[in-house]
Amino acid sequence: MADDNIKALIKRFESLQQKRSKWHGLWDDLARVMLPRRLGFATEVVPGSSRTEDIYDGTPMQAARGLSNAIGGMLRPDGQDWFSIKATDDRIDNTDEAKDWLADSENRLRAALDNPKARLRQATGEADMDLVVFGTAAMFVGRARNHLLFQTLHLKDVVIFFNEQGEPEGAFQVRKFTLAQARDRFGDALSEDTRRRIGEGKLDEEIRILRAVVPRPGGDVNAMLSRNLPFTDLHIEMEAEHLLETEGFHEFPFVVPRWDTTSGEEYGRSPGMIALPDANTLQAMGETMLIAGQRAADPPLAVPNDGFFNEANTFPGGLSYYDVETAVQVRGNPFFPIESGANLPLSREMQGDTREQIFAAYFRNVLNLPIDGPQMTATEVIQRKEEFIREIGPVFGRLETDYTAPMIERAFNIMLRTGRLAEVPEILQGSNVRFEYESPVKRIRQQAEAVAARQWAVETMELAQVKPGALDLINEDGLVRFTGEALGVPHEIINGNKQVQALREQRQAQVQAQQAAAGAQQVADTAKTGSEAINNLARTGQ
Repeated sequence: MADDNIKALIKRFESLQQKRSKWHGLWDDLARVMLPRRLGFATEVVPGSSRTEDIYDGTPMQAARGLSNAIGGMLRPDGQDWFSIKATDDRIDNTDEAKDWLADSENRLRAALDNPKARLRQATGEADMDLVVFGTAAMFVGRARNHLLFQTLHLKDVVIFFNEQGEPEGAFQVRKFTLAQARDRFGDALSEDTRRRIGEGKLDEEIRILRAVVPRPGGDVNAMLSRNLPFTDLHIEMEAEHLLETEGFHEFPFVVPRWDTTSGEEYGRSPGMIALPDANTLQAMGETMLIAGQRAADPPLAVPNDGFFNEANTFPGGLSYYDVETAVQVRGNPFFPIESGANLPLSREMQGDTREQIFAAYFRNVLNLPIDGPQMTATEVIQRKEEFIREIGPVFGRLETDYTAPMIERAFNIMLRTGRLAEVPEILQGSNVRFEYESPVKRIRQQAEAVAARQWAVETMELAQVKPGALDLINEDGLVRFTGEALGVPHEIINGNKQVQALREQRQAQVQAQQAAAGAQQVADTAKTGSEAINNLARTGQ
């Protein structure tokens, strides 16, 4: 790539970063009270610093953590199969060959995601926190050697740009490398000046390396060389404006979920932004109440302005020496506490209300899944679950589209291209697959639909006692498969169409054999009866 193009990419990155800088102050305000470890958007922070000097109440951090954990648990429930792979053509999907390969691919992909080296849990945990606090997260999905690799990026280090539909289509990422790290990573591809500094032994000095992942005009997803793929992956020394490496990607490797979007804005809005005013108020309350509590526990003293040998010691057990004649003149204790008139119970009540406002912004009450009470009818259970879906369903619908789907599809494509999946059966070759994602929200919706379907089937069977033709409306196979899917029954337990057909043919053959045997027995019995009758007639001479 020509030097002019390298300069243009660096200039574009700096322009996008400057354009985005209006978000940095807001993100730092959010990080200060909700996610201190992410400080550093608008100001420099010292590595290893506590970053909690201004925190007097941890409620905003606890609320953000609670919603983050709930998001992770609902999008990727532990111990459950939270995604499935199916053929887009239902006729193919129900064949035994397709079902076996798709189930095997699911198991292999789950094993790859659960591999500790992939760091899926760590990366998604960080992304979930960024999502609920800042409204936007950025995660890289790739591979390292023989396993998948997930990495969540600090928003201050990555700049995303979007297409006209508002979808992410490119990214710039800046990383600081020590010269030793750069030497090990890029070797002789480094600029002449950098190699000279390495030769001088300045291995702990740092350089900035820009990674640019941008669409390549005319890129081919089936290209043999990575430099011809649809997305260009460039590494550039920023100060030297020197190209280090050119690679490529089949699809955009970054996952950029956004909690909510506003017209005219590319980056997302978050629950943390709703809670920010109350979070700041809560910190001010915490500081004020801390001072008020200290005053109540160790009040300031009013003392006479003369008659003392030294200043009053107000710490616990402190001794203050005074003149005896002065004590006689005041006829009592020359010290007395100053009452501030603070109303701590009222302050605690105000503090509690503010905390509830923050928890409400983070959906604490909404995310408590409805529990089937002992006095609830099936209809009431359905109604409660439908209310829950109306409240939280749209949020998870967006996250499934922008977060879970691109992450899983990218991981699946990597495994398919690298031969980590079994050979595709002939029936699936040339066909597409689709991914379905499980979550409590979807499961609740399916369970409600399954209850309604069973209730309809029962009412139809009752009607069939009067009008037998009503039973013709019930598709027994479809009903059983639908309810099984709603209950999360594994695919391995439910037989495919061919297996069902074979079992039914076998059963029909057994019935026919039994009928034939019964008919033969009846003939034999009839013949035996006739023979006995003839013999009896012969004995009687008739």
